[in-house]
Amino acid sequence: KQKTAYEIRPRDWSSDVCSSDLTASSLSLTASDHAGKVVVLNNAAGVTVTLPASVGNGDVYTIVVGTTVTSNNDIVKVANTSDSFVGRAIASSDNATTTNNIWNVASGNDTITLNGSTKGGYAGDMIQVIDIGSNLFLVNALLKQTAVEATPFSATV
Repeated sequence: KQKTAYEIRPRDWSSDVCSSDLTASSLSLTASDHAGKVVVLNNAAGVTVTLPASVGNGDVYTIVVGTTVTSNNDIVKVANTSDSFVGRAIASSDNATTTNNIWNVASGNDTITLNGSTKGGYAGDMIQVIDIGSNLFLVNALLKQTAVEATPFSATV
C-alpha cells in the first residue's frame, strides 16, 4: 500500500550530519564516525580532509562546503600512496562562454583541491567519495567555479 503524505513522517537528519569544527584545519575521516554521513566544512581558511584507507567496502563519504573558502584551500585526499581516485567533477561556471565544465580524474590522482575560485570551494559544493575497491575511491563532485576554471584533481600524496 502506498503511503499518503499524512502517513510519511519527517526524518531527523541531525545524526547524519557531522560538522567539522569551525576552527579545525584538518579532519581525518573514519568509517565508524563519517561513512554514510554528511561532513560539512565550515572554515573559510580551509580544511584538509583525509579519507581512511580504501578497502573496497562500499562506504560513502559525503563532503559539503558550508562556508566558502576565502584563504588557503579545502582539500580532500587519500590516506596513503597506494590509494587513488576515479570519477569526475561537474562544475558550473561564471564564464559567459563556458557554462559547465566536466573534469575527469586522471590516472594516479589522489587529491581534490577547492580554492574558493577557479577550482571550486563555494558554499553548496559537494563531493561524494565511495570506497569501491582496494586502493580505489570513486569521486563524484558538483562544484561552482569562477575566473579561469581548472581541474580540482591532482596527485600530491
